[in-house]
Order: sequence, then C-alpha cells, then structure tokens
Amino acid sequence: PGFRPATKTVVSYISAVWLQTLDCYLKMPTTPKFDEPWMDELDGHNCVSRAISFGARGAFVGGIYGAAWSALRIPDPHPTPLILQSFILMKNNSILVGGAASLFALTTCTAASMREKDDHFNWALGGAASGVLIGFSKSSWGLGCGLATAFAAAGALAKYSGVYKHPLRTDRVYV
Repeated sequence: PGFRPATKTVVSYISAVWLQTLDCYLKMPTTPKFDEPWMDELDGHNCVSRAISFGARGAFVGGIYGAAWSALRIPDPHPTPLILQSFILMKNNSILVGGAASLFALTTCTAASMREKDDHFNWALGGAASGVLIGFSKSSWGLGCGLATAFAAAGALAKYSGVYKHPLRTDRVYV
C-alpha cells in the first residue's frame, strides 16, 4: 500500500515541471522590457548609429514586403527569369524602405540636436522627409506631397501620444 511505482513518480514530476514551465510562459510582466537600442529616444545623440539601425530594420521589412509582393503579383512578360524578377523587386523595396527609415531617424535626430528639444515637431519633420523620399523614388509629386503630409501627421501623433514606447497593452494577458 505504501509502495509507489517509479514510473508514477517520474510522470508526476514531469507533469509538475511542465505545468510550472507553462505557468511561467503565461505570466506577463507588468511593463514590457524594451531594452533594445532602436527603442531609445531620437533625442539628438548618436544620430548616425540610430540612422543605421533604423535603416537596417527598414531594409529587412522592405525585403519581406518585396518577397510577399513578388509572390502575389503577375510576373512581367520579359524574358527575365521569375526568380530574378523577385530578387529585383525585393532589392528595390529593401532599398526604398530602408532609406526612408534611415532618413526618418537621421532627420528626427538631427532636428532634435539642432533645436535642443525632443518633441513631436521633430518626428513630423522626419515623417515628411520620408514621404518626400518615397515620392521622389516613384517620380510622383502628388504621391510625395500626400505621403509627406500623412507621415508627418503619423510621426507627430506617435510622438505626442507616446504609443511607440509601449505598443502592446500590459494590463491584460491574451492566451
């Protein structure tokens, strides 16, 4: 009666460890930890390194977008192979989005350094510069003006509201 088989003990131990591990994964800290250097404020310090960091992340996002777009669009009737068309589209989008992100970070950081203030106006300048760059790359003044206005408003709103600091809610756990 007091004898417990070894297999039952091992199974209960494994299940207890598994439940404890699962419990640790389901618990969310009260505040998210954004210790990454790209989440720092664009306050006028280390402008070049932040521009390079933003540009690299933007180039990665642009490459992913180019890959998705090349998979969904109808291929060109040129004699160029399809894989080469996909790589060209990925390269173009990677350069465009990376350049826009880098220009945003550089403009925002430089404006904060020159004005000696870190406010939403700097982010509006960075957004406008990024929109103008995209308009120039597409050779469209209308697109450039529209995107400059939209990106300036979005940048100023993001800085003013502080949503870029904690983009996800921390008071609820969604399982």
